[in-house]
Amino acid sequence: MIQGMSASPAPTRVMVVDDDAGYARLLVDCFSGLGFQVLYVSSGEKALSEIIVFRPEIILLDIRMPRMDGFEVCRSIRRNPEHANVIIIMLTSVGEVEDKIKGIDIGANDYVVKPFGLSELFEVVARVNRFLDTKGAYLRKMEEETFLTLRGAANTVCHEINNPLTAIVGAARVLSMKLAERTDAAELQTETVSILEAAQRIQNITHQLARAIRVVTTEPVPGIKMIDLKASAKSE
Repeated sequence: MIQGMSASPAPTRVMVVDDDAGYARLLVDCFSGLGFQVLYVSSGEKALSEIIVFRPEIILLDIRMPRMDGFEVCRSIRRNPEHANVIIIMLTSVGEVEDKIKGIDIGANDYVVKPFGLSELFEVVARVNRFLDTKGAYLRKMEEETFLTLRGAANTVCHEINNPLTAIVGAARVLSMKLAERTDAAELQTETVSILEAAQRIQNITHQLARAIRVVTTEPVPGIKMIDLKASAKSE
């Protein structure tokens, strides 16, 4: 499992794209009230510019909009690999079967029929939650696979380092004992002890790396993440 040392997770980001302010307000109020972070935009062009900054995880996208419709917005989003995991739910009118099929074909995950009543609004929320559960399970699986890959690499590195390191530690101990018997080798004795202590510190690091049961990261400098070996080797 890969995790950081951060606090509670940030709320899920939802973007509502609809030129009809009335329907958009229903969605914004509903999802905001449930704790989601919601951004409303009234056009496809605005959606494509805001997606870069807002980075939504869910997009509720109306099909029928002037200038740039929902299909074109969906195509543009799917062309960008950075937005491959964004969940797109199209908003379509009753009876527009072709729109539903076309939306799925160009990369939408699902569709919801307008106009909204209370039951339809609950259905939108339910679908969003189902997709989030599925996405969460997928991300957890990817984290587990990444950890297993990292652990395999760590075990290999530890094995390759420990073999010569054990020889260095052994030789340094023997040399330290022999120098201790001499009265004219105090400086060499000190240097030998330093070599032995440094080698033992490296051994401790490899042992911690081999015992890691998850990957816990810290950020000692903003933008630079490092693995906390001690925390990674401890059970939660």
